[in-house]
Amino acid sequence: MNEQGKPHWVFRAHVMDRAGALTSIASAFSNEGISIDTVVGHGSEEHAGIDGSVVLTFSCSQEEKDVMVRKVKRLSKVRALQEHPYESQSLRKSAIIRATRELKPRDVAGDETFLTCELVGQDKAKGWTYLLAGSPSELDLILDRLADEKIVTDIVYSIIGL
Repeated sequence: MNEQGKPHWVFRAHVMDRAGALTSIASAFSNEGISIDTVVGHGSEEHAGIDGSVVLTFSCSQEEKDVMVRKVKRLSKVRALQEHPYESQSLRKSAIIRATRELKPRDVAGDETFLTCELVGQDKAKGWTYLLAGSPSELDLILDRLADEKIVTDIVYSIIGL
């Protein structure tokens, strides 16, 4: 749940790799007054027989989510839609972070799992850059804690799922 007490959702839309696919999805959300939190898209997946995918996260009630499922599925450029609660174990979240110090294993230990943590680079002026990955609910707790402790200075993240 987000700060307003609404459930958090993830959609993965298989779309035609054509101009306007993302715009039509964003417009459907805007018309319902639902804000999209994150968007990740990629083009052709020839081996899977898919033109492209758009993965987005948002918060709304179950009823509002059901309306969005119907609306997005009806869009002409959407071929299929998968929906997941944000806490789904079939999802993974990845984040590239810049840290003020070197991370230790205890820094990335979740309640149930250890996160994937890979040092990407170190720069004396900018700090340490890491790739972190794990379940969204576990990674969010770690990222919040690192931010509260002023260890994270910058972050870019995305959600993926099959």
